[in-house]
This record gives sequence, structure tokens and C-alpha cells, in this order.
Amino acid sequence: MLIPCEFSPTAQADMDRLDLDVCEELLLVAETSLSRAPDNSTDEDEGQVGLKTLLWRRGITRERRRQLLAAEARGETVEEKGPGRHGWQYYIIYRPMSWMESMRTGKPNGLMVVRILGEEEVGTVGIPVNYGRL
Repeated sequence: MLIPCEFSPTAQADMDRLDLDVCEELLLVAETSLSRAPDNSTDEDEGQVGLKTLLWRRGITRERRRQLLAAEARGETVEEKGPGRHGWQYYIIYRPMSWMESMRTGKPNGLMVVRILGEEEVGTVGIPVNYGRL
């Protein structure tokens, strides 16, 4: 089940500094892959930060990860665009919406994306960084 989400002004500003292709990848992840209870033990691309009030999701869908790993296993070259050119090089930081935010946006039980951080930024907030491509 898809969970509706909204981007805070800060998250929108974070997106403004990224390439359009990366933004499209991150929007797809936000629309299809955010969880209210991320479990890093079953999905290494998601988890909780600190006292678990903030959640995170790496900018790659489960399906895209499977596709890329399968391609690598077959010996195919996976497209490399360079630093900051793939969604998986960014992390979506989000939280459940407050009651007031849910009412204002019309998205009951929605999620609020509060930041989009690059790999070089997420280590400072306690997220385990996977500097490898996948």
C-alpha cells in the first residue's frame, strides 16, 4: 500500500540543487518505497535515525536494486554517471506527519519528507553510509 507524502520547503530546496534525472528517481522512491516502520535488518536501504523520530530511505527502489544486482551478476556494465548523478547516492529523511499537517494537506497518515541528503552528509546524522554503488 502506498503511503502519501509531502515535501517540506527544506526538502524542496534540497531537490532544487539536484539534476532532473536524480529528482525523478527520488520522487519515484518517495511515492513507492517509503515505510512507516522501516526495518534495516530486512532492507539495508532504510532505517531509523537516533531516537526513531526520523526515518530514512536510500534513493533506490527494491525493484531497481534487484535489477542492478542481477545485471552485475550477469557481468553487464551498470551505467555509471558519476558522483551525485544517481538517486541511490542520496537519502530521503522523513517522518510521520503531525495531525495538523495531515489535516492541512488532506493526507491522513501521510509522511513528511524533511530533507534530501547526499552520501557525504548522512554520516553526520547517524545513518550508515554505503559508499559503494549498490
